[in-house]
Amino acid sequence: MIKPTWRKTLTAIAITATVAASGCAPQGGGEGAWPGGEQITYVIPYAPGGSTDPVGREFSRQLGDAVDSSAIVENLPGGDETIGLTKVIQAEPDGLTLGLSSATGVIVQPLVNENLPFKSAKDYTPIVKMVEAPNALVVAANSPYKTLDDLIADAKQRPGQIRVGTTGELTNNTFVLVSLEDQAGVDLNIVPFSGGAGEAVLATLGGDIDAAIPTAAGQRSFIDSGQLRALAHTGGAAYNEVLPGSVSFTDAGFDVPFSSDYITVAAPGLPDDVREEIVAKAGEVAGSDEWAAWCKEAGFVADPLSGTELDDWISKTTQASEHAIKLVEQSRQQG
Repeated sequence: MIKPTWRKTLTAIAITATVAASGCAPQGGGEGAWPGGEQITYVIPYAPGGSTDPVGREFSRQLGDAVDSSAIVENLPGGDETIGLTKVIQAEPDGLTLGLSSATGVIVQPLVNENLPFKSAKDYTPIVKMVEAPNALVVAANSPYKTLDDLIADAKQRPGQIRVGTTGELTNNTFVLVSLEDQAGVDLNIVPFSGGAGEAVLATLGGDIDAAIPTAAGQRSFIDSGQLRALAHTGGAAYNEVLPGSVSFTDAGFDVPFSSDYITVAAPGLPDDVREEIVAKAGEVAGSDEWAAWCKEAGFVADPLSGTELDDWISKTTQASEHAIKLVEQSRQQG
């Protein structure tokens, strides 16, 4: 059940943003076929210092190295990623402006916001998927819930009473919860926090809510120290090693394909040779041992997809998001 105070957010694109630009040091400086030694601008649609910012910052650094060029990061937060994405999509189609996005920006927002200049993957150029960042259902160390089964059993006994914090109104971790409600036959009290994952986690630790479902990588310090206990996650079975004692939702019998996956995109209309080379170079970086090692250290999972594989992921994620949005609407009406 979504709290009655839920307000549907339709992000208008005419929002004025203040650019927080922060540069990575130039990486190399020789001439390459792409981008010919010219500087790459990599737009991150989040503020510096958050849990997402390092993904785009490190990937752009490694991509700059791979093409013997330089890459600077430009942080353009706001509008559920749409401020930064709009700059990328409206840039010159020369491959020198790239950007980070997740399903929230390129998939969910176009489904709920008619005012965006992009509606589907035809309106931008998907380059590569680099990362899967599983969401984790977490509780405080003193919580009576030791397992996912414990929480579900209590939710069946106390419909609408278990408060679970999420990071926004139409985000992938909210989609995890409404999908779990639908498939487990439970009614949760879903509490969106305008302050994001950090605020939801602090509320969990303070006993104001019963659980939260942030991106696991961003809360590793609390999990590793034992202050938070992970019950379940949206990753594969191998991610159990990262979150000991937890279980993947899939292994628990639930289909909730909503991790915080990150992709790199560019403007539409790139010349074929430029697009092919960018996709090839970015794919090499995303599939490299260096990238995989960085992801593992940061608590992410390297997940390189490009070409038709990336197209398929976008299509399947769009379908899953459409269904989840309907579940959110139903929950709002019932609440």
